[in-house]
Amino acid sequence: MLSFFPRYFSFRAIISYCFALSVVSVYAWKFSMPWYWILLGLVEVFGFFYFSNFFSKNWAQKRSRSFEKNMFWIVFCVRVVWIFLFYAITTMLWNTPWEQPIGTNIDSYGCFQEGVWLAEMIRDGDISHYIKYATSAGKDIADIGYPIFMALWNLITNDNILLSRLPNALFDAWTVILIYRLSKRNFGESVARMAAIFVFLMPTMFFFASTTMKESLMVMLEVWTLERGDFFLRQKSIKWKEGLTIIVFVLLMLLFRTVLSWVLALAFLCALTLSSGRLMSRGKRWITALVISIAGIMMFLGGFFIQQTEELSLDYEQTTNNFEYRAHRKEGNILVENLDKAVFIPLIATVPFPTMIDISYQQAQQIQNGGFFIKNIMSFFCLLALVLMLLNKEWKQSVMIISFYLGYLAVLLLSSYAHSGRFHQPVVPLEMIFAAYGIAHFTKKYLKGFQLFLLFELVVCLGWNWFKLKGRGLV
Repeated sequence: MLSFFPRYFSFRAIISYCFALSVVSVYAWKFSMPWYWILLGLVEVFGFFYFSNFFSKNWAQKRSRSFEKNMFWIVFCVRVVWIFLFYAITTMLWNTPWEQPIGTNIDSYGCFQEGVWLAEMIRDGDISHYIKYATSAGKDIADIGYPIFMALWNLITNDNILLSRLPNALFDAWTVILIYRLSKRNFGESVARMAAIFVFLMPTMFFFASTTMKESLMVMLEVWTLERGDFFLRQKSIKWKEGLTIIVFVLLMLLFRTVLSWVLALAFLCALTLSSGRLMSRGKRWITALVISIAGIMMFLGGFFIQQTEELSLDYEQTTNNFEYRAHRKEGNILVENLDKAVFIPLIATVPFPTMIDISYQQAQQIQNGGFFIKNIMSFFCLLALVLMLLNKEWKQSVMIISFYLGYLAVLLLSSYAHSGRFHQPVVPLEMIFAAYGIAHFTKKYLKGFQLFLLFELVVCLGWNWFKLKGRGLV
């Protein structure tokens, strides 16, 4: 069993990225990315794969407590430095603190401004206008959690954009510790350390930490819910304080992404139903399931479940219209209109693919090109882990995190966001756990599969970027 990320994988992944980037830059040289995004992509890929090998080797002998402490402060400090650096980069490039130029779709700008608006009302002692706005028919409950947090933080920082991002460093640092504890409880020390290191180094985690968006906070709350749920399931006796904590977390998730709340609740129910008897006694299982079922029936009778089901159904029906919108909007890709949801089914654990060309209004995708490539590569080990757990009948020891992962991917397939990096972000930490498990159990008989996957990734990178150019009539 491997206790570190082998240099064999690091070297080949880096070479594959460099080759793909070089080929795309040559055949689409008129539309090659600016040099600074090319450089950033190289830093992302080299940094992740090199330091995954370096840290997993050099920190293998650290004591658990020491590992946690060092990891927390390293993640926090590195994230803070990156937040300041990214702010400087965007300000220098297009004179704006946001992740894309003014005039493009900047979600973080809207989140920040709503937080400023609410903070002003709090200072004035009257938030009735915001309550009316938040409860209006066109407002999604999942869009009010982060602005509320932002408003409270703005009261301290006096609406400073740069300071609004500093809590993300704390959220990411705690997420890494939670991933370590969750992984250790499920798969042991070696897997836990690799998973924590992967989450620490994952470029998409860096990206959202440097924006004024809800992803860092939301992912931390989601992982915290999973960690507490897993802890509850493994206790010999029922501790209602822990159970109440899980319910509070699940309800809190409604304010950030409604579907996450439902998938977390269903994952917990799946764990109660399918977990190994060695994890839970039959009595504990039935008592907990009964309480949750009663709560679920009350919610159903209240109409909340019906409302959410209708929203999900409507989203599914509008997927085709969403593709049409993406095809015909400004700078849109007309080939998107011909896509079918079935295309994403075998690739849902791997997407999104990296954008290695300069497309207007897609600076955020270019910034994350290295991170998306890393996610693609790590998906091989993630899928390998799921297969190995199934074949070795080890899945019953980790039902909750497996159920959440597969459940959320299923929701993405039913939605219009199957290829959206932002909507994949909630499962990135889980993918790193499974990837660590796959690497730890990797043997020589899987080498050919890994090599074929690298070839597949190269073909996909070339094809995806050609698709983006062709659909816009640029080639």
